[in-house]
Amino acid sequence: MRACPLCQTPSPSFRDRQLGCLTYHCPRCELIFKEEAAHPSAEQELKKYNEHHNSLENEGYVAMFEQFIDATLAHTGHRVENVLDFGSGPTPVLAELLRRRGFEVTIYDKFFAPEAPAPEARFDLITATEVIEHIADPMQTLAELKARLVPGGTLALMTQFHQSSEAFYQNWWYRRDPTHLVFFTPRSFETAAERLDMELIFHDNKKTVLLSKRP
Repeated sequence: MRACPLCQTPSPSFRDRQLGCLTYHCPRCELIFKEEAAHPSAEQELKKYNEHHNSLENEGYVAMFEQFIDATLAHTGHRVENVLDFGSGPTPVLAELLRRRGFEVTIYDKFFAPEAPAPEARFDLITATEVIEHIADPMQTLAELKARLVPGGTLALMTQFHQSSEAFYQNWWYRRDPTHLVFFTPRSFETAAERLDMELIFHDNKKTVLLSKRP
């Protein structure tokens, strides 16, 4: 058993038949997380990220972000002017698409844009696309991002959801990326919202979820 990093519930383990590592499945929030021995070093993590070659010329990649932006703006319910793109990656495509729509966008990435926003900076919207699954302590990061929101602001996340079963997980392509450490369902984010005193305002049951900071 290992304490769930999202809700601290003791979680039983199973062994990933392909990767060989122990994997834990929380019975309360449904988070699935890999054992620490399977976590990559910072050097290994950066090497993997540098293999990504996404750009504005990749029509499918751009379309995915446009759909994410449309879903986010349709459900925020408040005026958005300034945005933080957290974990913007080596090529901040999402940030550029948001700028083209007239938003003021700040980017942050621990490897590629490591200068953090000013301590007093607050944002109407924070995006984190294909980021949270790389973070071993997601609750700490979610709490830090909440603190960066204005009252009523929105945290928009994109990460592939699993189906909360070992059988599904054992055959799931998403788990094979060695930099993917934690895996969510909508219930995972419901639990996180409860613990953070936030409101889950939208999810598509696939990969997008929006959390709102209470006014």
